[in-house]
This record gives sequence, structure tokens and C-alpha cells, in this order.
Amino acid sequence: MLLRKDGLEVIAIPQPSHAWLSGQMARAWGNEHFAAPTPYDEVCLAAEQHDIGWLDWEMRPALDAGTGLPQEFFRVPSMAHIALWREGVRRACIFGRYPALLISLHADTIYARYFDFAKASVENAEAVRAFLDEQHRFQARTTASMRADPKLAEQASPDTIEHNRLLIAALDRMSLEICWGVKKEIKIPTVPTAGAGTTELRMQSRDGEGLVLDPWPFPTASVAVRAEGKRLCRRFATEAGLHRALDEAEAALVTAVLHKA
Repeated sequence: MLLRKDGLEVIAIPQPSHAWLSGQMARAWGNEHFAAPTPYDEVCLAAEQHDIGWLDWEMRPALDAGTGLPQEFFRVPSMAHIALWREGVRRACIFGRYPALLISLHADTIYARYFDFAKASVENAEAVRAFLDEQHRFQARTTASMRADPKLAEQASPDTIEHNRLLIAALDRMSLEICWGVKKEIKIPTVPTAGAGTTELRMQSRDGEGLVLDPWPFPTASVAVRAEGKRLCRRFATEAGLHRALDEAEAALVTAVLHKA
């Protein structure tokens, strides 16, 4: 889960809801400076389902004994984290090859950017390497299959796949920051543009008027997005207590309106 502070309370946002917000931005994405998703439906589907592996976990999240709140996604132990991403790729295959490939590549990106092999235990490092090797084999098979399909060959080119991998990563990071609440300027690196290059996208709050993005990646003057979580008013000593509270908690919408700088 993602935890968003709201005064003395906390809004617990499930991973799939944050991913839904990513999908909303994907469907609005594209102008003369930023290429719209291609293939459109498959990329947008991957953006909004990139955390599909977390569905069961988020229905009954683990308790973080140190905080008395749901365990945040970046605190999930490595073995459990690997299993969740493996399940996500497996489930994504139900939708089709292209979204499954992008979700597998997104797992690859997350571990490349955020997993520190030097600080990990030998056991965890070996498990991550084995998982990535497994995903690389899956990616190679899936890519070869799509390139052999005349209907998908052009969209499965190395440049297009790499563009889409970077786009999913950028949308994921943007959505995370929106769900957490933007308090200072946020820099989103390696956002793919309409050409072959990438750029840095900056996001900051404009008091009372939503969030400002520069450069602007959408065709319209503003874009409204939302996710939904559960409002928690206290800390918990047991997982059973946490789960009861989540079942009974008030729903809380997290909304933002994005504007051109």
C-alpha cells in the first residue's frame, strides 16, 4: 500500500488503485512533444494494470509492527516482493502478450533502479538475479513471438518497446508522487518524448490550483486524475484488527488536477 498523511489520519491507497491513476494519465498522454502510447490500448492497459500482482496482497495487507499501519510496498521483504511481481506477470498474460511484456519489463526497471545488490543479503540477491533471469527469458520469447506476428511486428520493434518501458516507469513514478501528495518539486527522469530522446519532467504544487507539470505531456489544458483509498484514524496492534478496520473504513478519494506551467 501507499500511505498518504492527511492531518492526524492516514489514507491507505492500494497498489492497484495507484496503478489505475497511472492508466488515467496514459489515456490522456500525448502532444507534439510527447508521443501518445502506441499501441494505444495495450500500453494504457499495462499502465493501469502494472500492479495486478498485488491484488490479493492488498485485500489483506501485512501489518508493519513498527508503525501500526499497513506495510508500505517498498518495505515488503524481497522474497514476497519477487513472488508478487512474478504473479503480476502471470496474471497479465491473460490480457495478452504486449501488456504482459511491459509489466515484466517494469519489474525489470524497478529492480534495476531501486534494488541494491551490494547491500542485500546473499540469499535475496541470488533470488532477485534468478527472478530477473526468468523475466529476461520471458521477455525474449514474448518479443520474438510478437515480431513474428505481422499485426504486431512494427509495434514490437526495439525502439518502440524501450519507449513504452520508459513511459510506464514515468507514469508509475508520477502516480506515486500524486498519491503521496506533492510538497516540493519532484523530478521525473528519462521521460520519453516524441522523438528518440528523453527529458526530465518536473512536478510541483501550485497552492489551491493543483499540480504544475513542465514540460507538459498532454494535449488538453488540464487533466484531472484520482485514486481511492481507505481512511485510517488510528494505529493497530494486530493484522486482524487492521483488516477489520480496512473493511469498515471510510473511502477516501485522492484527487489532483494537473496543469501546464
